[in-house]
Amino acid sequence: MSTPLFGTDGIRGKAGVYPLVDDMISRLGQVLASRLHCDFPNADTGHKVLIGHDGRASGESLAAAIAAGLASGGIDVDIVGLATTPCVAYLTYAGNYHGGVVISASHNPAADNGIKLLGHNGAKLEKAIEQDLESECLSDKQFAEHSRQGNIARCQDLCADYILWLRGEVFPDLDLSGQKILIDCANGAASEIAPRVMKAFGAEAILMHAAPNGSNINLDCGATKPQVCATEMLKHQYDAGLSLDGDADRGILCDNTGRILDGDTILAGLGQAMSQQQKLANNTVVATVMSNLALETYLKESGVTLLRTQVGDKYVAQEMRNGNHNLGGEKSGHILFGAEHGFRGDGLYTLLRVLQAMQSQKACLSDFAADYSDFPQILSNFKSTKRCSLEELPQLYAECKKIDSELAGRGRTVVRFSGTEMLLRLMVEADEIELVEQSLQRLEAAARRDKILAD
Repeated sequence: MSTPLFGTDGIRGKAGVYPLVDDMISRLGQVLASRLHCDFPNADTGHKVLIGHDGRASGESLAAAIAAGLASGGIDVDIVGLATTPCVAYLTYAGNYHGGVVISASHNPAADNGIKLLGHNGAKLEKAIEQDLESECLSDKQFAEHSRQGNIARCQDLCADYILWLRGEVFPDLDLSGQKILIDCANGAASEIAPRVMKAFGAEAILMHAAPNGSNINLDCGATKPQVCATEMLKHQYDAGLSLDGDADRGILCDNTGRILDGDTILAGLGQAMSQQQKLANNTVVATVMSNLALETYLKESGVTLLRTQVGDKYVAQEMRNGNHNLGGEKSGHILFGAEHGFRGDGLYTLLRVLQAMQSQKACLSDFAADYSDFPQILSNFKSTKRCSLEELPQLYAECKKIDSELAGRGRTVVRFSGTEMLLRLMVEADEIELVEQSLQRLEAAARRDKILAD
């Protein structure tokens, strides 16, 4: 049986190692071209796809490979170059492209890369469509060269349209004049666009890790290391801090006291504020199973319901679409704002939304969700020998049920396999740290009895 191509968030792996090799990625382009001709049979001006990438050394070659496959299938391609995932998503939608491609491995190290496919609406493709594309890629089907070779063009100036949209349409009244905002760009896709966005709103951007060289993306910086930004915030009188990941679809905030505001804190503050303003659709926030139990408790006190999905912002987005909700996200910093923002994670947009909320309340960022704090939580990652359902691990499954029963509202366990790495993730949270530590030890011991951990 062939190894699946698509995981939790598109195709992910080591650049230059199957499936992220030119032949397979070019074939993916051919498959995608064939699909676009079927989905849009009457495209008046031809079919066109937009491609962007983050700051990895392998980004250009992978972009060239999928562009070649698309062009051989008769699809015109615009390559925007270094661009954030939310920027490419917006441009795909607003520019009337039939699809978008982002070459990025998000928060992963520089040696990794990935392919995120977007529909004509700028949203990530549904799982069923990914599975269809995967079946075609892994089949023996041969694709004849299209009667018309697609054109491949460089269009690096397109990012200005994204900035104009933020400034002119989304936040026309937001004035950040005089504010100094520290942004850790993770040596990634936001390194060029972040200061332009801040300047458009009158703010001064102080940049950290904004010099991508192909090998330094996410290296001890960015959204996975928000304490780097927090430490710098304590040294200076900045108004706000933002830590982005490699493709800038997630953002972790930091206030002038060095307090880190992760996705749960952002959802807590915005959920409460939007509910009070009667702007929270269905008085509901959507999050994943990884969000802290304290978020659920905090929102409940404001009369807000928390719905949970499996891990992955695409699943949060799907639940939001299904229920017509307008706020959701992940603890890792993916925050989604419903149809008004195309259900896209966007670290820069999230910062602007929070600053807008503070400005309307005539408050500063240190006042945002000031009374929120997580329950103690520990997430441990272990190298695993395989991926399987929890029910196939009898010792671990039984121990999870036993601990959840013992905690009974005071805490919970979450056990899952990573969708992008061969890791087993064990998480426990409770109102007392001792309970967390003891429970986690029990889960690890049970996993070892099931022989699922790679020593």
